[in-house]
Amino acid sequence: MVRWPEGASRRAELAEQGVPRLLLVGQGVTPPPLAPDEDWIRLPADERDVWARLQRLELLRQRRGRRPRLTESGVLDYAGHKVALTLDQRTLLGPLVERFGQVVGWDDLVDALWPEGGGTVEQAIEACGHLRVRIAPTGLSLHAIGHRGLLLDHPVPEPG
Repeated sequence: MVRWPEGASRRAELAEQGVPRLLLVGQGVTPPPLAPDEDWIRLPADERDVWARLQRLELLRQRRGRRPRLTESGVLDYAGHKVALTLDQRTLLGPLVERFGQVVGWDDLVDALWPEGGGTVEQAIEACGHLRVRIAPTGLSLHAIGHRGLLLDHPVPEPG
C-alpha cells in the first residue's frame, strides 16, 4: 500500500520490481492513471474495501505469472483451458501470444495474415471479432486499442 501522492517515488520503485500496488488516495486528490497491476481507494476507507482490493491485486499477481501457449497443431492453451483454432486464427494469434500483454500493431497483424499483401486493417479487425469469440472459453481478453493495434491479456477480475 502506498499513499498518493506523497509515495510517488515508492510507487515507481515497486512498479519497477513488478510488485502490485494499492494507492491510498486522500480526499480531494486526483488519483493517477493506473497501471494494470494497480488499484486505488480513497481515504478514509472501510477496512473490508481495502482488503477486497488487496485480494484482487494478489489474484492479478498470480495470473500475471501464467502465459498462454499456442501449440504447433493450433491449440491455444491457457490456465487449463484449451481451444482449437483455424489456420487463420492461429496465424493472427501467433504474434499476440508472442507479445502477450503488449499491443501488436494493426500493420503487423495484417502482414501476418496476408504475407503476400492484399489484406486490410478492416479485414484484420473482422478476423479479430471471430477470434475473440473463439478464445472466450480460455478467459483471455482481446482488446482493440484504438488505431494502434490489438492486445491479448489476462482477464481482469472484478473488484469485491
